[in-house]
Amino acid sequence: DTPADAEFRFGADWGFAIDPTVLVRCWIRDRTLYVDQEAWQIGCEVDRTPALFDRIPGARKWPIKGDSSNPQIISYMRRNGFENLAAAVKGPGSIEEGVEFLKSYDIVVHPRCTHVIDELSTYSFDVDKKTGEVLPRLMDKKNHTIDALRYAIELVRRSPSPPQFGNYG
Repeated sequence: DTPADAEFRFGADWGFAIDPTVLVRCWIRDRTLYVDQEAWQIGCEVDRTPALFDRIPGARKWPIKGDSSNPQIISYMRRNGFENLAAAVKGPGSIEEGVEFLKSYDIVVHPRCTHVIDELSTYSFDVDKKTGEVLPRLMDKKNHTIDALRYAIELVRRSPSPPQFGNYG
């Protein structure tokens, strides 16, 4: 069960034709990242995105970090009741850095978050199609809930004082 005092972190990724629009809700306790809600839809029209996000309790209340690649949809969502939505900071190496940060946590996913479970269980590095060799870059498919999780915990990752994972004194 989600504790009453959980400090929720939300992350959003945008899609349409073949990629889903995604919102995830998570929270952190010690060195565990809990994912307890997801909203996921392929072909979600921009004007239907607020209703998609409203499927998750607290989405209009808590801060949301969203994919910065589409500032128009961020503007639309802010004008339509999601004033708490801000663009995530992206840049060279941000994907790898964000994934490494996610890997520093034990991740517990609620069974209702089927897309998060699916992506976390299949996400991997690219493979050279001719040689079968594993390449040093992350696969860029089936990663939309993972991207949303990276955005959700961005402020924790960028915090000047990272969370302490225990007392080692």
